[in-house]
Amino acid sequence: MNTIKSVATVSLLLFFISLQAQVRYGFKTGLNFAKITGPSELDAAGVSLESWKNVIGFHIGATFSHKFTDKFGLRGEFLYSKMGGEYTFDGPSYRTFNYTGGSSYATGHSKYLINISNAYLDIPVMAFARAGDFEFSAGGYIGLMVQSSGEGSLFFSGGKTDVNIPIQDTEFFLSYNYKKDDPGGALSEETQIVRVDNRNLELPKTLGAYYDYPEDKGQFFNNLDYGVIGGISYFLTSSLYASVRLQYGLADITNNKADLQKSATGENRALVFRDDTDKNFVIQASVGFSF
Repeated sequence: MNTIKSVATVSLLLFFISLQAQVRYGFKTGLNFAKITGPSELDAAGVSLESWKNVIGFHIGATFSHKFTDKFGLRGEFLYSKMGGEYTFDGPSYRTFNYTGGSSYATGHSKYLINISNAYLDIPVMAFARAGDFEFSAGGYIGLMVQSSGEGSLFFSGGKTDVNIPIQDTEFFLSYNYKKDDPGGALSEETQIVRVDNRNLELPKTLGAYYDYPEDKGQFFNNLDYGVIGGISYFLTSSLYASVRLQYGLADITNNKADLQKSATGENRALVFRDDTDKNFVIQASVGFSF
């Protein structure tokens, strides 16, 4: 019996050593052409008020591949990947101006410009097939968000309060840390004076991600992303390759409890949060080397 156990143990050890010997390690880096996709807020005429444009990020990390045959195999990767999108809101909107002892509600026109940068630790797992110098791959990925920020501006113009008193056009800088900012938070001591309902209000010049939130709703972006990927690689040598692939997210990356609607408030001017789905969409161009 001991002999059988010894043979089985040695056989299992040899199997894993053989498997380990067939694993190729590698390194890759490249660019991400990324955007966030999702439904837009609409005005009364049904015209879109929001848009997303591509941003350029990067990815870098390690690769691990195992061939089952000369033509087929499995590959895993561990990547640091920066993506996001350039967000614009341009249309009718509102602002609530708070002061000691009360607040004033105003309607007007808001223009938000925010360059959003999200960083993930991505783990793609793919099956691949070789055809000459070309390799085709497809599979899925999961991503864990490790950093999320936004930089931009908000210009509020044509504002009027309930008593029909005009508000001077006002510009705010936006500096968002979506993972750390507090409700009602501002990001600098620099202030500006804005006259609202015959009061001179001292307002911050730079707003945090949740400045308009009266309470904590959680962070705007969810920590987990997942989706499908597919691409093609061309091997310049047996080890050096260039590749292009598409990464399409299936997860809703925004927290619906914190996704604030900008075009209107609800009953009694309560803040409205959007129950919609926003996803990552990325085209990756890479160069890599396998050992």
